[in-house]
Amino acid sequence: MVVGYGGHRVVVGNNDTSYYLRILIKALSTYYPSNYYILYSPKKDSNKRVNALLNDKSVRVKFPRTYVHNKRRWYTGAGIVKSAKAHGVNTFHGIDDGIASGFAGSNFPTVFTMTDPLYKSAKGWMDRMLLQRRARKACKIAKRVIALCESDRQTIIDHYRVSPDNVEVVHPCYFQGCDESVPESMFEILREKYHLPEKFILYKGRFEKEDNLKDAMQLLHELRNRKISVVMLGYRTDYFDHVVKEQAHDLHIFHRFKQVDKIHHSDLTAVCKMAKAVIIPNTDRIRDNYKIINAQRSGALVICKDSAKAREFGGDGAIYYDSFEDGAEKLSDVLEDETMKANLLKAARENSERFTSKILADNMIHIYRSVLMHRRLFQK
Repeated sequence: MVVGYGGHRVVVGNNDTSYYLRILIKALSTYYPSNYYILYSPKKDSNKRVNALLNDKSVRVKFPRTYVHNKRRWYTGAGIVKSAKAHGVNTFHGIDDGIASGFAGSNFPTVFTMTDPLYKSAKGWMDRMLLQRRARKACKIAKRVIALCESDRQTIIDHYRVSPDNVEVVHPCYFQGCDESVPESMFEILREKYHLPEKFILYKGRFEKEDNLKDAMQLLHELRNRKISVVMLGYRTDYFDHVVKEQAHDLHIFHRFKQVDKIHHSDLTAVCKMAKAVIIPNTDRIRDNYKIINAQRSGALVICKDSAKAREFGGDGAIYYDSFEDGAEKLSDVLEDETMKANLLKAARENSERFTSKILADNMIHIYRSVLMHRRLFQK
């Protein structure tokens, strides 16, 4: 089987969509190495992430041929269909960027995944409207539409008017590096390397208004243990400098507050283990639910804003809160009770077994084979 994946933003971007593609391709190439996975991009850009994927012999990247003048039209029109047929592609999988209009009416097996069905992360309402329009067309072309959680599945059915029989949920998997063991001697080395406090809660993400960082700061202020600090991992923004830091001053917790620009990805699992808890104050976006399953697999205590998505990904292995007072109370109780903490971490580990790369690969291959079989039956 040869599977094609499309999109410049998907292949070489540094966003939630490209992250999803990388963990998907890694899972498929690990457990189904006999297949070929071709990434189509209209631009010949490259980066370390793409090069890492190409280390696997079953993964290839294809660009427009040199005589193709309009590279963008090649990707969105019939050009990519001709290329896919020439490369022996059995199934084409579009992720967020849509599916080329050339696949319409071609009876070519196509699958479409939306990591953010309403494209809330788009820059401005115009981009959001255009992306939703492309997604609506892609839903009509695709033989199967994939959502990453149940609430997204319902959104696709309602907003894009897709038949429930054509929409399936395939959960993403945790990052494989979360399984790496960390020797005890590494903790003190990393504490000195990144100047981390003795006891801290870890936040990893962006520093914008929609990330609900003010809730995280209020929760820290309400904790019964005043010796616990917060470490915020991410690059500083205007909102961080003028709102979050000011709030820390106003709450008199600035001495318990530390910001770190970057932690090397090979050290991140160990830092999660060092933290008293990993806090996720916004769980409406799929990127935040990646954090839940990654943190749980790393062996960290997870506390997050209550939502349907958070419950679906976190299961019984996370602390959920509606208000920062509620979260502070629950987290304080768990940190003061070793038995409660051990039971929660055990439940988190068991819950993470639902998000292994093997399960992701098996589910996706099953869908590829089903749409391929559907075409063969239809042709007969």
